[in-house]
Amino acid sequence: MEIDNSFLSTMIGKEVKSFKDGPESWHGVLLAVHDDYIKLFNKKDGFIYYKTKHIKNVVADSKPVMIEDIPDVDDNEDRFHKLLENLEDHEVKINLGGPESRKGLLLGVTDEYLVLYHDKEGVIYYNLEHVKGVSVKYKPKAKEDEEHEGEENDNTTEIAQPTFIEVNSLHRLFKKLKYNFVMINRGPDAVEGVLVDVKDQLLTLVFRDEVLRVNQFHVKSVRQKTKSQNNENNQKNDESILLAKKKIQDRKKRR
Repeated sequence: MEIDNSFLSTMIGKEVKSFKDGPESWHGVLLAVHDDYIKLFNKKDGFIYYKTKHIKNVVADSKPVMIEDIPDVDDNEDRFHKLLENLEDHEVKINLGGPESRKGLLLGVTDEYLVLYHDKEGVIYYNLEHVKGVSVKYKPKAKEDEEHEGEENDNTTEIAQPTFIEVNSLHRLFKKLKYNFVMINRGPDAVEGVLVDVKDQLLTLVFRDEVLRVNQFHVKSVRQKTKSQNNENNQKNDESILLAKKKIQDRKKRR
């Protein structure tokens, strides 16, 4: 269902913020209102693109705002998904705060998820349904040109872009991740283990002697453990995989 954004249009050019403070709060000069997201700017976060369906309330400052030093960027897309596609290969911040917020390189955008590369955590897959917004800090044109010139003069070996899984649905993504040790969500909703079964809307994970079941809809993010993390827990992971396969074999025998 489309949300009526007409009340937001009356606030364009004003300083606005979410009603409650907290890690996921946002603020800035409201620059534009599109079909399913708004565009704001502040000096700390840069440009903020926030989905309107996640906006519960807004506070607008009645004082006039002097809009200065805002970079000129070509980002006038009507839909949030199309905007994300145009941000591929850019450094972005997914969500504005909270446990699911991460900064990194946007590798790709599919129908149901986006892919972010994080320096420490590697490739992260985000469920688009739970992505509330993204922010981008564009560099001034002169500084960007200087960096490109420096890169052209640098004779060091070019770093290969990280590989990732690109399919048209989250369900197929989970199928591709089967029998891998994955970490799902962060904070109080975080679970981890070997993904042993993907059926309908239910994921089954095994961690040591525990069997965990997760509804696919409630998966906000998923990632495989990085090599360094796997090395630390290699024996435990192998035990989980062997146990998972044994459980599946036992289940088939009982049928």
